Amino acid sequence: MTRNRFLYDIVVDEQLLFTIMNELFDVVFLMKVESGPRFRYVRVSSHALYLANLTEEDIGKCIEDVYPKEIAAYLNKQYRKAFETRKIVTYRDQVNVKGELRIAESMIVPTFKEDGTIPYMICFTRDITEQIAREKQLEEIHQLFHSFLEQSHDAIVMFDLAGRVLRVNREVERLLGWSEKEVVTKKIADFLPGDHAALQQSLQKLGRGQSLTSVHLSLIRKDGKKVYVSANVTPIFGKDGTVVAGLSMLRDITDFVQVQEQLQQSEELYRKVIEFLPDPIIIQVDGAIHYMNPAGLEMVKAEQMDFVKGKRLSDFLEKREQQENEWILTSLCGEQKEVDVKETPIDYYGQSAQFLIIRDLSEQKSKEKKIEFMAQYDPLTVLPNRNYLREKLNELLFRHTNIAVLLIDINRFQFINDFLGHANGDELLKELARRLKQIQSEQVFLARIGDDEFAVVCTYQKQEEVNWLLKKLDRLLNEPYYIAGEKLNVTVNIGVSYAHDADRSVETLLNNAGKAVYYAKTNGVHRVVQYQSKLHDIFVKRIRLENDLQTALENNEFSLYYQPKVNVQTGAVSVEALIRWKHPQLGMVSPAEFIPIAEETNMIEKIGKWVLQQSCDDLKSLHKSGFSALKMAVNLSARQFIDRSLKATVSDILTSAGVPPSAFVFEITETTIMKEPNEVIRILQALKEQGIMIAIDDFGVSYSSLNYLNRFPIDAVKIDRSFIRDFHENRKGAEIVEAIISLAHRLNLSVTAEGVETEEQVRFLLEKGCDEMQGYYFSRPVPLEQLPSVLMKLQSSVKKWK
Repeated sequence: MTRNRFLYDIVVDEQLLFTIMNELFDVVFLMKVESGPRFRYVRVSSHALYLANLTEEDIGKCIEDVYPKEIAAYLNKQYRKAFETRKIVTYRDQVNVKGELRIAESMIVPTFKEDGTIPYMICFTRDITEQIAREKQLEEIHQLFHSFLEQSHDAIVMFDLAGRVLRVNREVERLLGWSEKEVVTKKIADFLPGDHAALQQSLQKLGRGQSLTSVHLSLIRKDGKKVYVSANVTPIFGKDGTVVAGLSMLRDITDFVQVQEQLQQSEELYRKVIEFLPDPIIIQVDGAIHYMNPAGLEMVKAEQMDFVKGKRLSDFLEKREQQENEWILTSLCGEQKEVDVKETPIDYYGQSAQFLIIRDLSEQKSKEKKIEFMAQYDPLTVLPNRNYLREKLNELLFRHTNIAVLLIDINRFQFINDFLGHANGDELLKELARRLKQIQSEQVFLARIGDDEFAVVCTYQKQEEVNWLLKKLDRLLNEPYYIAGEKLNVTVNIGVSYAHDADRSVETLLNNAGKAVYYAKTNGVHRVVQYQSKLHDIFVKRIRLENDLQTALENNEFSLYYQPKVNVQTGAVSVEALIRWKHPQLGMVSPAEFIPIAEETNMIEKIGKWVLQQSCDDLKSLHKSGFSALKMAVNLSARQFIDRSLKATVSDILTSAGVPPSAFVFEITETTIMKEPNEVIRILQALKEQGIMIAIDDFGVSYSSLNYLNRFPIDAVKIDRSFIRDFHENRKGAEIVEAIISLAHRLNLSVTAEGVETEEQVRFLLEKGCDEMQGYYFSRPVPLEQLPSVLMKLQSSVKKWK
């Protein structure tokens, strides 16, 4: 009821209502409830006129005065349901938009006045046609791969390079008599009789990336019987281009092998079996066809033996170049097929002859092409993968002098995946790939080489061509994306490397581009960095920092600086604890350099615990020095926040230091909040039960959602410095600041502005009702020994801002 009352407050606030209706949702209807009840359109968002087939003249009319009787009855039914149950009602229906049927999802929300009456209903409607289509497409792709495995008539076995079975399909159970669960506990050697030296040689060849074709093996079934198979083995490559496993397609040739053995005993049996074999059999004497079984006649489309007897095999078969035992068979009616030919010399009634077995490879080739595609292409984006990229680069380096490699990394992709779900994350990747394909040409090769990484390889004559390509990519990739009904402002970083005469290896090109894109990621967003030799020094320094970070705590190299925060409404001054690292050789190291390293190496938990302990001790010291009302803000990393022992750790440290929990504010980022919302709520409530206040840091820079301001037990938001810095040049930025302050106050949340540096910024924030400000205008971060004098100076001038 409280939230719906809050919605009513928005409804009566004309300016706020107009902003929300036209900025936050696809389609919004504001309906006035009249006696009956009847529902009258009083305001609609701009998109509503398109999706709902309304006109400006329909505003002010009731539903039954706008739509035909049947449609009006259906809509009135939904609104009455929400009105009578006093609950939110959600429904889906089809909408005819300019002759095209679209699927819309609507949510009707009643608003309540203080006396419990419902004066207005708000309907939020979203076009979900594309979302449903994408979900259906993903399901079809999954079913296609599953069908490929399970509907194959051949047994399929996946195994690692040690010969351990990883996965099989149902045909393996039919072939060997072992269940799938039993097979995956064994090694390939367990099914092979005798010496396994040949198996080891085959595994070694596979490890070198070689395929094995038409390998004839005898295997031991569960019942002890032998089964004969013909195996085709394809290597499976990992992301780094090395072979990680093999995929073997086994065809049961037991019948054929047994036939060969039995032919030696009985010619009569030999002929009868051949007549019924599914594979074509040909006996050739002196180069002319003497016999062809029914399967062979069917393959060449001959009704009887007389049509082919005496013809030469070359009349039907043409050898494929560079393919051992593979031929093109052309039937009498001109139909062509790829076939495998096995030839064995025999004695045929005292004459030297050739016994040929022909197998139709059409189905096998189709499956092999699918396997080859999966080995060289990314199935999601249908772009070449890392393995194919390396092959292409090798080829281009041999043929071209000027080559540029561009590695593209999506900023905050993991956050988008966590927030919108992996299915929508996949949709973002496919849309980015679609945009990339707009630059594809003979000179430009594309690949997806990682979860959120793409590669562009281009050959060029002049540097201007690469510069033009980078500008094109900037325009294409940084335009807004619309995924699952959400507008996403996604940015990318690009690292560029060039093939120089000194070192033109694939490894060097990819490594240099990787270093450049990593440097771009760690030094901001939406950047293009071209590899230079100095980047090597930067990476050497990073490795050194990573190593030295392990002992920095033990060596007491960390210290805390404190930056005041001034409450311009009450005059109260608090501080935020900021860590600093004084390296014994490198001097002061920026937190922007070592905090990401600490998070990647799991050192952040130990450092975070030290910060909490030290800030408690310092706060206790400040309380004793006369600043008894001083409050302290401490940043918590995402890793600290998901630590299940966080509550106990905080309680122990506060108790040990003798500092009241109410004197502390924990600042966490939006990204941390959105990773596991339900678990986050539990942790926040536990901290608030201790008396600790919670603030959202850098509000507005991540996937901001006004919804969680109401859902999560938080006390304050900190507006990111980027909005404060640019407000006088960016009207929209100023409007965002004003909207955040207004909505936060409606939810009884305090608002802190970061990065306040000028008098103009202070006046703007005062005018908009901001509660608290922090920045160089008031004070830079200072060590503990300088803090008391800074606090006294600020407290003596509070009237200036009140």
